[in-house]
Amino acid sequence: MCLAAMDHSVLLLDGDPAAGLSLAAGLGRRSHRGLYQFLKGSVSLEDTVHTSRKNSLALVRTGITEPTHIFALERRTGWEKLWQAIRELAEGYDYLLIDTACGHSTLTTLLLGCADAVIMPLPCRTLAVKSLPLFLRSLIRMRHTIQPDLRFAGAIFSMVDSLNPYELEIMTELRRVFPAPTFFSTVIPLNRAFEKAAAHGVPVGLFREYDDLARGYADLASELVRRDRKLQKKGGSSEQPDPLF
Repeated sequence: MCLAAMDHSVLLLDGDPAAGLSLAAGLGRRSHRGLYQFLKGSVSLEDTVHTSRKNSLALVRTGITEPTHIFALERRTGWEKLWQAIRELAEGYDYLLIDTACGHSTLTTLLLGCADAVIMPLPCRTLAVKSLPLFLRSLIRMRHTIQPDLRFAGAIFSMVDSLNPYELEIMTELRRVFPAPTFFSTVIPLNRAFEKAAAHGVPVGLFREYDDLARGYADLASELVRRDRKLQKKGGSSEQPDPLF
């Protein structure tokens, strides 16, 4: 939403079969049109796009409503067919943001293979931190197999409890160990506003009582644009050297 508010056209792709992004955006089960239905041939690619009240913001769903759909989607599509559909969807938008499920499922791998860059939300929790090296190694394998141009755009410290000294210690130590560009400078704090926003099916930035949190996301959007422009000036080369992975 913040990128759209900055006059960028944005397409969100809810790549999580649990449809967390769609539910948070208030779509719920209003429509099942999505990539699954397109790849079955029952709807056109244009019909998978759900436009918001803001013309510059739209959302595409997987269209998965049953567990069997996940396996069917993975079987029916090779990487090339999914890549072509997503690239076609991305035309006309400044940004296509793909929200994938956690873990290393086939569907997640296919969706990451369609991306140019990966941003990793990183809570300052022990298990999440331990998964970072594995995640980065997985990206390197993907660069060597299905998407040679895939780059690691950075990790975002999210849901950080500023009153928990252990979490602050983890964040400080990670910043010390990894190169500075590894992490976005913007930190998203833990806030009860997320639950309230999810319950209402609207972005947290629409609640005036949480202006401070909304400004944090606006700062994050601005930082993302700056990083993207810096990369383009470098001709598309990654800011991170391979040893980082």
